[in-house]
This record gives sequence, C-alpha cells and structure tokens, in this order.
Amino acid sequence: MSKTARLTRVVRFGDAKPDLPRNTLFHAGPPYAGEPPQAVRNTALQAAVIGGLAADTATAARLLDEGALRLAPAQDVDLVVPLAQVVTPSMWCFEVSDGTHTTYAPISEGPPPALRFGSDDPVCVARARDWCATVAEAFNPLLAQRPLDPHALMRAALEEGDDCHARTMAGNERLLAALSGLPEALVADIRTNPGFALGVWMAWSAWKVRADGGALTAIGGNGLQFGIRLRGEDRWRTVDAPPPVGVYFQPDQAPQSLGAIGDSAVVDACGFGGQALRHAPALLEEWAAFLPADATTRPSTILNPQTGVIDPDRIAASGTPPIINLAILHRNGAGAPIGRGHYCPPAALFKRGEESK
Repeated sequence: MSKTARLTRVVRFGDAKPDLPRNTLFHAGPPYAGEPPQAVRNTALQAAVIGGLAADTATAARLLDEGALRLAPAQDVDLVVPLAQVVTPSMWCFEVSDGTHTTYAPISEGPPPALRFGSDDPVCVARARDWCATVAEAFNPLLAQRPLDPHALMRAALEEGDDCHARTMAGNERLLAALSGLPEALVADIRTNPGFALGVWMAWSAWKVRADGGALTAIGGNGLQFGIRLRGEDRWRTVDAPPPVGVYFQPDQAPQSLGAIGDSAVVDACGFGGQALRHAPALLEEWAAFLPADATTRPSTILNPQTGVIDPDRIAASGTPPIINLAILHRNGAGAPIGRGHYCPPAALFKRGEESK
C-alpha cells in the first residue's frame, strides 16, 4: 500500500458536496435502465422523507413516479451505500480522506428494521435523521483531535476472526475503543448493531479503489445487475445479477431473493470480505457447503500484490472471479435479511475491451 487515508468526520453528504442536485437519490451499483426493485423503492421513499424532499412516503412515491425525484449510482459521486439503502444529500455519512481523494458512506442507523435491508418501517426515518445526528455530535470532536486509520483497525479485526464484511463484530469493538470518550449510551446503541463499523470500512475501501486501486474504479450491484467501471471508462459494464449463494434464515423465502446488491463489494475488492475468508473460520464453517474449493487461496491469484486490490487483468487471464460476501435480501424489502452468502461475478466482466451490456 502506497498511502493511507483517515476517518476525518461525520458529515451530511450535501454539506460535503454542496453542488449535488437536491432531488437526486443515490443507490448502490450501476444505474437502473428502468424501475428499481421494490426493496430499493421502499428505501428511496424513506430517504426522500428523511431528506425533507417529501412530507410522507405517499408524496415521495408520486414525485419519484413523476420524475421530480431521480435515482443515480452513488459511486459516481464518491459515495458507497450498503445493500438496498438509498442516500439523499441531507443524510449523515462517514468521510474518509487523504487530503486529495475523499469518499463517503452512510451511517448505519441501527439494527433491524433498517434502511439497508429495504425496510419501509417508519422507525428508520427517525433513526437516520435524529440518531445519526447524535453520532455526528459525539464523533466529530474526537475525530478533530485524532482522525482514525480505518485500515489499521481492519487489519487488527482480521486477527480476531472478522472478514470485515460479513463479520464485523471485532472491528466494531476496535472502532469503539479507538474513539474512547463516547457517551456510554451511544456506545451501548452501537453495540446493538455490530455492522456499524462496516460504513467506515466501506468508505475506506472506496477511497482505496479510487486512490490506489489501479484499473478498477467502481464495483457493486443494484439488485438487478452487477457492474464495474474501469479507469478511463465513463460507463458501467454490467451483467444480470442472480441472488447470492448462501445460507437462508428462512428457507421458504429463497424464491423471493433479490439479486446481488450493494456497494459493499468495494470491501471485498480491497482484499477483505470474500478475499479474507481464511481469517474468518466461523464463516468458513458456516458456508463450507457452498464456498468455492479455492476460497482461501483464490486471493493470491487475483489480488495485485502492490496495491492489495483485485486486478481485472489477473481475473480475466485466470478466469477466476472475486468472491463478494453479501447479505441476501427479500426482493420486496424487509426489516432484516433473509440470508447471507456470496456472489462471484463472471470473470469476463473484467476483461478489457469487453462491451458493457
């Protein structure tokens, strides 16, 4: 790794990027050619209310259908969002920066029900608007004194059994320890949501891909298609996205699974997640029946040894795609995931010169 970045502050996305169009809602993965899946629509309507763009979800639905609100890929504006979450400019985000490249990811507003799972529960609105503001108020004075190095925390979490994507419990504790001085009540809240740290890991990984990642500049799924963008390309290259393969918490709901979704694929692209399964024995045991046989050795084939980021040329030449750890969502959205597992995009997607579909 040639350089690193720090977690510098928690900020409203629109305050950090004041030139953003106020009526745009930012989603994971490549752009939609038509209507988004219901899970993403649910969150878009909630986000419009959180952002003050609509008084209620019924009004938001009308505005979205009329085109007064528009959806756009988050990664096109240096933002990464988890799963089915949608972000408006007024929502609170983690900021990671090296002073030149700066990236953002939204704060996880809490355990289920949550926006990232496609929930339409109104409790998500209050959490994302009010509780996340409390996080900013507590975090920013501490970060102003000592910005944090997410990569150092992620490496430490690996040694404690995290992959830093599907498992983030150790990393969550590392993050809290590094921010000593937080109010006890806030610490207790964050501990109810071990995935809280993932937002920081995502923001750092998005920075890594942009600043030090070689050919790759974007990667993620929108529930219908999975896509990447290579440096120098102005369009996403995409393939249809099937659901991740994995363990279902409610097996009868498997036929209702949404396709691979989330910008959290940037974590796996940076050598964590599906490329760090050898550090997460609990996941190897849980997923033994469906992981590729080379799951623990595959990273040596596809990671660039200088940057630690997946190398499109190595992937295309070897025919070996990255493993992307992802939650499995209900296509109509729900308060919680219906399973978790992994998705492997086709290696041909990474071949230079291939046309986007």
